Amino acid sequence: MGEAESYQQYEVLKREDGSLWELGRGGMGVTYKAYDTKLKRVVALKVINKVYLGSDIARQRFLREARAAAALQHQNVASIFNLGTDLGECFYVMEFIDGETLDAYVRRNGPLELTEALNISLQVSRALEAAAQQQLIHRDLKPSNLMLVDRQGERIVKVIDFGLAKSTKSEAEDSGTISGGTSGGIVGTPQFASPEQLAEGDVDIRSDIYSLGATLYFLLTGKPPFFGSSGQIIGQHLYKPLPIGPLSHLPSCAVDLIKRMMAKDRDKRPQTPRDLQDGIFACLEQFYQSVDAIGAQPPAIGITSHPAKALAVGDIVVENYRLIEELGETGEGARFLAEDMRLGRRVTLLALSREFLSHTARLTALKQAVEQLRHATHPSLRNVYSFESVTNCSFLVEEYSIFRYWHLRPALGLERRP
Repeated sequence: MGEAESYQQYEVLKREDGSLWELGRGGMGVTYKAYDTKLKRVVALKVINKVYLGSDIARQRFLREARAAAALQHQNVASIFNLGTDLGECFYVMEFIDGETLDAYVRRNGPLELTEALNISLQVSRALEAAAQQQLIHRDLKPSNLMLVDRQGERIVKVIDFGLAKSTKSEAEDSGTISGGTSGGIVGTPQFASPEQLAEGDVDIRSDIYSLGATLYFLLTGKPPFFGSSGQIIGQHLYKPLPIGPLSHLPSCAVDLIKRMMAKDRDKRPQTPRDLQDGIFACLEQFYQSVDAIGAQPPAIGITSHPAKALAVGDIVVENYRLIEELGETGEGARFLAEDMRLGRRVTLLALSREFLSHTARLTALKQAVEQLRHATHPSLRNVYSFESVTNCSFLVEEYSIFRYWHLRPALGLERRP
């Protein structure tokens, strides 16, 4: 890889000591913080290792597959803006994420709590679902390719490096392969790669699910599942059982989920990102039920420990929402006017009742409706800020309005009330 200071309209930024501003370096290339002189914005520019594109066929295939990845638009994916060649090298330009990799975050703070790790995995699974719709496979999913950013107090995960994804659409179009990475023809990082990927066999979205399982293992233990030299790690992924000891502090639902995600036989893994999401939700629900049964509080980031029946005006929920006024009971639970102390705004907080939470179909419908509405931008729709769960209650935080939340009712199968 060269050390050029510009590629087309992209100028590589420099640190105070005059060195080029590297954001990351690996077997597949080096990523710089750069400036787009035409659009006047900061970007991340990845210059691809020449070893990775060792032939004209491979270069053409890289360009074709990077174009396919550029069509992927999702809130949990770093957008690709451009790709090209300059100075005899290939590069692509993606959204600059002003955050911290999960690898760095865990190494700095230690393993995550279960609810936070599962929430992160859920966000990544949504990115994989969007990729699968474009027939794309990431092939290098790992903690250092997941960026953690703070958006108005909400922790968002962004998957980066989709520019090196594989398009299943073009699999049969030619026999050219993109080889490189860390070991022979393997693309990816051995610590987080699937057995079929390490065996240089055919891969599909289930390979990314395996890699996300290895990433979840890392988030919960602070270390990857297998150690040693590259050859030893490859052999362990292919033949050795998953080390369960470091997971012994976790509830059985979490251990079972990771074991299924990292099954060596890909037919025994969740078959699609949607299947994985169902597994994550099931684990969360089982975890909360078990915690509620023993009367303990769950370790969680950003969610309250108050059950619905204990809420009263003056309480502070989630260490952020101060309850100002009780707005009354509904068939779904207790509603409050609250102050978002962090953002200085008023919100409506709905504490869902136990009866509502026990109705799995309605709860699932609510989650789906909230997910859809959070991404809606129509001015006629009330903003849905967050949906947060705890032991025996869940909270829906919405934009404050004098009107009831009618926009959710059709999705929940509820009748309108005056």
